[in-house]
Amino acid sequence: MKKLTNPLVWVKRFRHRCGYGVHSPFAFRFITDVIYERHPFYAYRELDRRLPLAMRLRRRKGLHLLLRLANHLQPGTIMLPRDAWWEKRYLQSGCRHASITCQWPEGEVAMCLLHEPSDEALQHLGQHSVLLLDNLHRHRDWFRQLPARVSFDLYDLGIAFFDTNYNRQYYKVNF
Repeated sequence: MKKLTNPLVWVKRFRHRCGYGVHSPFAFRFITDVIYERHPFYAYRELDRRLPLAMRLRRRKGLHLLLRLANHLQPGTIMLPRDAWWEKRYLQSGCRHASITCQWPEGEVAMCLLHEPSDEALQHLGQHSVLLLDNLHRHRDWFRQLPARVSFDLYDLGIAFFDTNYNRQYYKVNF
């Protein structure tokens, strides 16, 4: 059934593409320069070659976004779930100096990727942290309740920025 609903979701979100209707300079640059960046990055070919065929068809677009996001933000520490092996490779290629861990470190985490909602994650996020929530379509209510300032809803992935310098805004992006 998911194969039938994804095109319908894409059509429904069509007016939310390429930054249309976004007035914040930060959000517009983020949407156009990171989310919708179409030029091939330096590591795409090498990383995609190692992906299993099923993942190439299904998840490559999201993994490319993770690489671009890590490259754009250059986080110092990244927290990942234990089963996020492919995500780790793409994030590591985007930010080679980042410390990637599967356990909660002491203090704040610059970037956190979750597959399921976790209230413990909120304790480790600070003003300059970014939270990525995979499977957002299942956990949208939890994601909307976050104390994030700027949030991007990409249907399957949610990106939340906690920087208090930004005005509170929730963007739907057709990705």
